[in-house]
Amino acid sequence: MCRDAPELAEAAADVFRDRLAARPDLAMAVPAGRTPRRMYGLLRDRQARAPVAYGAMRVFSVDELCPPAPRDGYFWRQVRSEFLAWARVPPERCHPFRVDAPDLEAMCRAYEETIAQAGGLDLVMLGLGPNAHIASNEPGSAFDSPARPVRLRPETARYILTDEVIQGAVGDRAVTLGIGTILRAREVVVLVSGAAKRPPLDKLLDGPVTPEVPASALRLHPRCTVLADRDAHP
Repeated sequence: MCRDAPELAEAAADVFRDRLAARPDLAMAVPAGRTPRRMYGLLRDRQARAPVAYGAMRVFSVDELCPPAPRDGYFWRQVRSEFLAWARVPPERCHPFRVDAPDLEAMCRAYEETIAQAGGLDLVMLGLGPNAHIASNEPGSAFDSPARPVRLRPETARYILTDEVIQGAVGDRAVTLGIGTILRAREVVVLVSGAAKRPPLDKLLDGPVTPEVPASALRLHPRCTVLADRDAHP
């Protein structure tokens, strides 16, 4: 357990750089949202003092909002501005969800194939939603679900809009890594911060393992680490 949000960000940045040092061509689904923001700032600051090579890694999305969000995606915009802008990962090694694709189902099938061609995901780093969703897998998502288009619950869309960085409309459609996709990754790291995340974290750690609690699927993963601050810990 971390003392507070800054210590959580330090721990997350340590994991990120450690995994990259162990595997320079790391295939990683990188997170967006509030909790990772401080981590990306620390990674940028550390890069200025003690640079490491990010250029060989393969960067994937965890999830993305569909239009009326921007055609390049709110979440990918954050990843691009807070991480890729300074990490210098070549564009051909970056794999955002193409939410402007005419056929989202086909795009998601192709996304799964891109992951397979990369040899699978080495690391998925993600947050935890207030209703215990992971990525955009809402309650009721099957544990073997692939990357796919999904409908967001109204409370999830409202929660996204509380992030001051989101400037514009948020609808009820998204695309996401499936729970099955996440469980096939070689490692999963979950970042959990703040008192509002205490109920879903309690369900992740100690409730029944059920599709009604998507995060509970992570208890089936052989290498899942939860990094939580004291406010979030039950």
